[in-house]
Amino acid sequence: MQSNALAFAELGGTLKNNSSIVLLIEWNKKRLLFVGDAEWHGDFKEGKMNGSWNVMWNERQDLLGKAVDFLKIGHHGSENSTPWDMGKGKPSEATAILDAILPVPAAGHQSKAIAVVSTERGKYRTIPRGLLMTEIARRVGDTRIYKADLKDFKPKDPVDFDTYEREWLDKAQPLRTDFERIREGKGFIDVAFS
Repeated sequence: MQSNALAFAELGGTLKNNSSIVLLIEWNKKRLLFVGDAEWHGDFKEGKMNGSWNVMWNERQDLLGKAVDFLKIGHHGSENSTPWDMGKGKPSEATAILDAILPVPAAGHQSKAIAVVSTERGKYRTIPRGLLMTEIARRVGDTRIYKADLKDFKPKDPVDFDTYEREWLDKAQPLRTDFERIREGKGFIDVAFS
């Protein structure tokens, strides 16, 4: 009984996240994607429970199959809110989605795409996922290496910070509201298109 209740509670969070409104706005020759807390779950399976990303990809690939100029990274940078290979390096539906919306630029070129994440480690120990942040940074411009900016930072939970952040601080990441607050004293990120 207890395991069923726990399974249902976990499913409840998934159902809420996959009820997020997702907006793809095409404006002034720019494509802006806001994904809320949409999740992905492996590859699409007909007749089974699928994440929002899986359904969107299978129902709206004509729209999602093109690069975006802006991505508001979903669910504070959690590992199941952006389709990716989770560091495995294996082709999958998830890698096809990420390669379509944020293709890796050719060698010697920088992407003009922008991605930002609204996050602050606290409620969930592994959000944002550092490896995901560095993967997205490979695909976008306007990234930042935060290590120097955080040298005097005193985290609320030093153990969690050391476990889930410190390893990634010397690597490029998309702009993050939590670290921008520390750097600049503001909890928001201005985004401008030229």
